[in-house]
Amino acid sequence: MKKFLGLFGVIFCLVFSVNCAYSFDMEKLQTVAEIGTLSNSQKYILALDKCNSALEKYPFDPELYYWRATINVHLGEGEQALKDMDMAIELNPKDSNVYVMRGIIKSDLGDNDGALEDFEQALKLNSKNSSAYSMRACVKVAKGELKSANEDLEMANKLLAEEEKEALEESTNKRNEDSNNGE
Repeated sequence: MKKFLGLFGVIFCLVFSVNCAYSFDMEKLQTVAEIGTLSNSQKYILALDKCNSALEKYPFDPELYYWRATINVHLGEGEQALKDMDMAIELNPKDSNVYVMRGIIKSDLGDNDGALEDFEQALKLNSKNSSAYSMRACVKVAKGELKSANEDLEMANKLLAEEEKEALEESTNKRNEDSNNGE
């Protein structure tokens, strides 16, 4: 389950980075992209060094704390990762994705009750967060709450199907617009 949670965390970080609503200056944008590339290439020490340097320049950027937490998870530094996620939440308490990632870290550290609390908070902030449902289901399975876990997985699958349908419709509309503009 830990490997699944770790892989999910990496994918989750990519989604978080793409969907981050903060405006970046170009240097910061490039730095975050480099950190993500290094991390996704499993060059965690280099990514951590780059992230630490960026945090010296941008000490109030929640995404950098989020990335550093993710990198520290891969380096086996769960406690430090948890501190970084706490800081990311302090800086951006309304982002449901940050709570999901902190819940994953807590679960990895054996704090399933704390993880459930974070997944609950994520769902309070965004009731359509399929990742929160999926991860909550994983923790419920670990706790032996199979019926409730199944309900969460069903909801996650429903939300993912809706997201897929919306993305397909958006893609079709874009293609239609492009072909109409080409006439």
